[in-house]
Amino acid sequence: MIATRPPIDRDLIAECVDLRRRLHKHPELSGQEFRTRDLVVSELKAAGLETQIFADSTAVIGLWPGRDRTRSVALRADMDALPIQETSGLPWASASGVMHACGHDGHTTILLGLAKHLGRAGRAYAADVKLLFQPAEEAGNGARKMILDGALAAPAVEAVFGLHGWPDLPLGIIGVHSGAVMASVDNFEITVTGRGGHGAQPQHTLDPIVAAAQLVTAAQTLVSRSSDPLEAAVLTFGHIQGGRTFNVIPEDCLLRGTLRTHNESLRGRLKGQLEALAGGLCHGLGLKVSIVWVEGCPATVNHPGMAALARKAAVRTLGETHVVEPKPSMAGEDFPFFLEKVPGAYLWLGLGQARGPLHNPRFDFNDDAMAAGIALFLSILEEALGDQK
Repeated sequence: MIATRPPIDRDLIAECVDLRRRLHKHPELSGQEFRTRDLVVSELKAAGLETQIFADSTAVIGLWPGRDRTRSVALRADMDALPIQETSGLPWASASGVMHACGHDGHTTILLGLAKHLGRAGRAYAADVKLLFQPAEEAGNGARKMILDGALAAPAVEAVFGLHGWPDLPLGIIGVHSGAVMASVDNFEITVTGRGGHGAQPQHTLDPIVAAAQLVTAAQTLVSRSSDPLEAAVLTFGHIQGGRTFNVIPEDCLLRGTLRTHNESLRGRLKGQLEALAGGLCHGLGLKVSIVWVEGCPATVNHPGMAALARKAAVRTLGETHVVEPKPSMAGEDFPFFLEKVPGAYLWLGLGQARGPLHNPRFDFNDDAMAAGIALFLSILEEALGDQK
């Protein structure tokens, strides 16, 4: 177990490891976290926390009362899993075709471990501590639903913090970003429509596959030649579908892809440029084109003051040498919907690569990081609500 300040009781960690492995063995997809919800509620009540559930959601809120019941600091953990068949071979592996391949079982357990610690220590902070157990992070809509359901009100949340287990960081290292942490996520679907015909008589057709191929190639210049090289952006085409056989030019071709940035203005500009490029190129070739956007999450950008608070807490937890500011990721996260409402910070907890990368069928959360995660959240509470009785 990693040595932390404050130290976390070994018996508590053993309980959490058992709990985490139970969660891992019984994962649930976004919006279907019913068994997980019931377990979270049971553990929170056993720890002495007030609980809140919702009629049309699997979200759970745990509340540890402070001296001022009108305000609170929130800590968030996601609970859902992914549609991946696990191949880890571990005794606690899932066999259902659903898998905790992103470590949400670890996130949920860390927050439950914190609840257990609060209940046993019996201390009251200057204000309430609100624990947000969020469903449907992988679907990108869990945070917004919790906000609509009043998760940041009654008592009002003044700051919010979350963490994610990160295999790219060595075990026990805390990643704290002063600004951008993760990227915005916008997915698109482009349909290029031409006129089909015989593959040996292209002069009678308007070939959508040729146009689509040119569009894929030309679109790469939107990042490489139209954007500041120091501004992170990714434009990826992940799906192309056109035609069904070798000698027929089809009527249309479908392209799907994703756009990621850390900057809202760049995000909007690239979307407009892709639309203009697709329209201009296809119009020049005599074809029609339509583009549909599925807007996902905004970029996760930490509040400078809350990032500084979290960094101070992390240094107190593990020491200066265990706190870094790594490069941000182009992966997405729905935590920024909380950050749009209240200041906060999203942190990375080093897991080491031994358990595999995220979203991999062999991944398993590193239980050796559990103590560091619980201690980090405790230190954040000390920094944000340090006045105790």
